[in-house]
Amino acid sequence: LIHFYKRILKMEGVRLVQRLIPRMKTRFKSCRLVSSVGSSDAPYSSNDEIAPRIRNRNPMNLEMMRIGRKPEGFQMEYKNRKYWNKLTLNISNQHTTAEVTHWTGRPVARASTMEWPIRKQLYNLTDQAAVTAVAKIISQRCLETGLSQVYLEVDKEEKEKERMQNFIKIIEDSGLSLSEPDVYENPNPYARDFYEMKPPTVKPWTVTED
Repeated sequence: LIHFYKRILKMEGVRLVQRLIPRMKTRFKSCRLVSSVGSSDAPYSSNDEIAPRIRNRNPMNLEMMRIGRKPEGFQMEYKNRKYWNKLTLNISNQHTTAEVTHWTGRPVARASTMEWPIRKQLYNLTDQAAVTAVAKIISQRCLETGLSQVYLEVDKEEKEKERMQNFIKIIEDSGLSLSEPDVYENPNPYARDFYEMKPPTVKPWTVTED
């Protein structure tokens, strides 16, 4: 009888706990709701929540800050591939074309005498006047796109020609730089010349007051 009585007490205790647990759950939920509504750190909407992944909608921003990846290519290559945006000038037998291409192969800006608004203003599509018109238009389109620095891919022989020199002069006079800065490298405190006194360098993304 004693053992049977103990079992009954245990059963009644289990039933009592089962009755109390749902009540405790509802009270706990109500307390959580009150605390979340009253706290100032709770987000007001889904826009206030921090996204686990961030998509950079302007990848050129990293390149303008000089921390974006710049391909270096190989030492034995004939053409240099260390650039972010490359400017090329192609003068064929019929047309003159200037194009700015990203290192990924994506075209950024383009100006050519094949376009009718440019073509109808020219008598010859490959002479000095055509090169001048294409240079002014490509520089304006680059600046409107947000590019202020490009890498000019020209051979030494082509660079000495009169039309190419005129093209370079017009591009530089328009405000477009034909050289890109190097990638910013974080200073290494464990380098060999650590104890040498060096002037402090300004990081490329700092805003200086003139």
